[in-house]
Amino acid sequence: MDVPVMECFDEDRKALTPLPSTRFDPIRWESGKAGKYGRIGIDPNRYLAGGEWHGRRLPAAVRRDSVRIADPKSGEVVAEYPRQYGRTAGTLQDPALVMPMLAARPGSWRETPIRPDFPEDVREWLDQAGRQRLRDSLRAIAQAAEAAGFDNAMLAASDSIGLRPDARPADTDLVSLALRHRDGDWDEASDQGPDLTGHDRFITGTGPEGKEETR
Repeated sequence: MDVPVMECFDEDRKALTPLPSTRFDPIRWESGKAGKYGRIGIDPNRYLAGGEWHGRRLPAAVRRDSVRIADPKSGEVVAEYPRQYGRTAGTLQDPALVMPMLAARPGSWRETPIRPDFPEDVREWLDQAGRQRLRDSLRAIAQAAEAAGFDNAMLAASDSIGLRPDARPADTDLVSLALRHRDGDWDEASDQGPDLTGHDRFITGTGPEGKEETR
């Protein structure tokens, strides 16, 4: 054939099929019934969905690098983990999902598998706490973890203990502290805490020097 190569290429290109508009994302869907502690089995391993899901059958999207567990009604993701190949010794779990169960059973504090996830100062403080103080503090930490994530809840608990070592995390609004860490607002406050001058002025009608303001 006495046809230029470029012309042949143009003809071939017109016959090409367009690439898909979205990338290829292979998923294998599994369904597992959560056990007493909210764990489901995927391949040889167990993944924690959360204690509130015990006894329910949950769908899980298994990708090459992740396992995503979803609410069977809404489809909302309730837990996501890196996919494990081969058998692992324990249950893959998100500390934030364990906190509600730990708060409900404070007596298991010293044996909880997420104990190493607590900062040393928070762990030592909880070790020394009495029964009621431990219960209240774990409940407060669980609420903060639900609102702002486990890591931010740990930062808030550590801040609370550092600022008021004789008090307890339950005596501080850990949710607000954790949300401030999440939103990056914590560094804006001074070591003495937030500036409440405006609040004092509104409540008492006095200025920053304690003098009554004229209206």
